[in-house]
Formats: sequence, structure tokens, C-alpha cells
Amino acid sequence: MKMKYSIILVFLALSLSACSTQNQVKSEKDHALIQQVNEKVQAKDFAIEVNAANPMRGKTIFLSSGYDLIIRNDSAIAYLPYYGRAYSVPYGGDGGIKFQEKMKEYSATPKKNDGEWSVKFKIDVPGYNYMISMDIFSNGKSTINVNSDQRESISFSGEMKL
Repeated sequence: MKMKYSIILVFLALSLSACSTQNQVKSEKDHALIQQVNEKVQAKDFAIEVNAANPMRGKTIFLSSGYDLIIRNDSAIAYLPYYGRAYSVPYGGDGGIKFQEKMKEYSATPKKNDGEWSVKFKIDVPGYNYMISMDIFSNGKSTINVNSDQRESISFSGEMKL
């Protein structure tokens, strides 16, 4: 009977040590990912690949690849679709959210959780003024909110290219 309890105790001890080793490896990977996210945001050098659009009206639209928002130094480059109501459309507009412009009022603020950021900036392009706000999480996932006085707001979800 004592042998049976001894085997069970040994098995439990081995299981717990295996779990702690697995958690330590996961923690090291998480720490490296958080560090990458922090470095990219602080350097103003990152790209977010968008995989879903969330218009104000209707349901989530899952997107194919090729849509992204890129931050490079003092400029932002966007190639995003738009689903929603436009109040004013410039002549010859193609309907998407597309720009390659210098950012105004850029701010990147760390959140309470390590590796999470709130990024905000403004973009002025002919016919549109955009206010972009992003939440970037420690795992690289992000949400992007696009507000304009000429269109209904729309949000996107995506992931930072690491």
C-alpha cells in the first residue's frame, strides 16, 4: 500500500515539475514577444496586417490578405477597405481608406499591462480628415478605429507583423 502512495507522489511531483518548465518556456516566449512589440512601437516602425472589418452597421467582415496600416517614422500608409455610409464623397473617390501621408498629433502611450499600447494620430488627405486610434496588445494583436467627419466610423482587427 505504501508503495502505491509512493508511486502516486512521484508521478504528481514529475507532473508538477513538467508543468512549471512548460510555463517557464511560455513565459520566456511571451517576454520576447512583448519586447518586440515595445521596440517596434517606440521606434515608430511597424505594420499591422488587417484581417477583419467591423462597420458600424452590419456584421464583421473577414478580409483576405493585402490590407494593412504601416507606421514609418513620421508617416502612415494605409490600404484598408471601407464598409459604411459616407456623408461626403470626393469626385473620383474609390471608396477605400487609402493614404500615404505624414501623421499629425502622433502619440503612443503605454497601457497598464506590460507590452500594451494606445496609439493615436491624425491624417489629412484631400477630401478626408481621419482620426486613427489603435490598441496594440502584448501578443501583437490590435484593433484600429478610424473616425472621419465625412464617413461613419469603422474599426478593424489585425496583427502586427513581427
